[in-house]
Amino acid sequence: MNATLSARLGRVIPTALCAVLALSCQQESQPQNSDAVLGGDDTSTTSVPAASPSQSNTTTAPVSSPAAQASSPSATHAGTNAVSPNVPRNVAEVPSSTSGPAGVPTGASTSNPASAAGGGGGRGGEAPLDSDAGAAGGGTIGSGGGAGGEPAIDRGEPPTIYIAGDSTVSTYRDTESTTDQAGWGQMLHEYFEPSVVVENRAIGGRTARRFIDEGYLAEIDADIGPGDALLVQFGTNDGHKTATYELDGQQIPYYLDPATDFKDYLSEYIDVAADHDATLVFVTPPPRNSAYCTGGNGTGAHAQAMRELAAERDVALADLNQMTVDHLIAICPAPTPEDFFFVRADGTVDGTHFQENGARIMAGFVADGIEMAGVPLSGWLRPNDEEGR
Repeated sequence: MNATLSARLGRVIPTALCAVLALSCQQESQPQNSDAVLGGDDTSTTSVPAASPSQSNTTTAPVSSPAAQASSPSATHAGTNAVSPNVPRNVAEVPSSTSGPAGVPTGASTSNPASAAGGGGGRGGEAPLDSDAGAAGGGTIGSGGGAGGEPAIDRGEPPTIYIAGDSTVSTYRDTESTTDQAGWGQMLHEYFEPSVVVENRAIGGRTARRFIDEGYLAEIDADIGPGDALLVQFGTNDGHKTATYELDGQQIPYYLDPATDFKDYLSEYIDVAADHDATLVFVTPPPRNSAYCTGGNGTGAHAQAMRELAAERDVALADLNQMTVDHLIAICPAPTPEDFFFVRADGTVDGTHFQENGARIMAGFVADGIEMAGVPLSGWLRPNDEEGR
């Protein structure tokens, strides 16, 4: 065999193997991150002035496939090796980016073009999920004697995910620090394909009622469309029995009885999603840090109300509350230094809000819940590169 023929075979054989096995030989690109900024803490004070609607926080998923590093590795704290039974799907470690001034989103949407592998006389590559058919023999079905890839499921246009919630969900200013305060909505885009846009409309200090009273649900109602998704999480503030906020000169209580009022206001979110043929997912509120070891669950009553209403109204549910409680019990004792809940500047632990690691783990739990619910939105999740969670 002469040198020229050997060189040609060296290029042709790998291509043919890819074609026969229906594999893509496309290289992966590096992850990117797009973060927006929105502050605001949940309040437990007796009176909080109403805030005007603010600019939305839009993020898109990073371009790369998941990397080998787990977002919630087996934890070793205070000499104890404990593994959470709810380790979320693995994602690429996304480098921190510096956002602009508060309220100003930064970053741009990214796209991840798909390709199909083919080969002369071989079997065509698998078609992208949102295309009509596979390609073979250089792009023509049956070209060179090969058969085209199996027709793919048409998922339609990529959805926009709208999130309604409070400060445990919100997007915060991102710096080079890995311990910045963060909400799980800020991290959710990491678990979806790059074409999926996450519109995190969550705002600190809101209840299921206040979010409606101040016009934020109406804004989502005006923007959401068929095929989009609405994720709803409340319950962190809805349990405050003494706190109030002012609306049109009146003091409105934060507290919503979980068995009655809370469900009534959540029903309005169900109606908005139904009116637009959008996918609705209830997300139960995360616990506070009393859940470490003991399983304390201060938001449990409102989480249970969401479970009940979801069952009654046939709404998909991501049980973030239970998955997070299980996780915090499993990694007992509380980590030193704290790496799940937010640590204030004075060194004290904020037992309600989260730092980046905790927010990222919870976003993984939400993604897992979406997948388990089997809703159309689950078809846009990035692949889980690790068995189990």
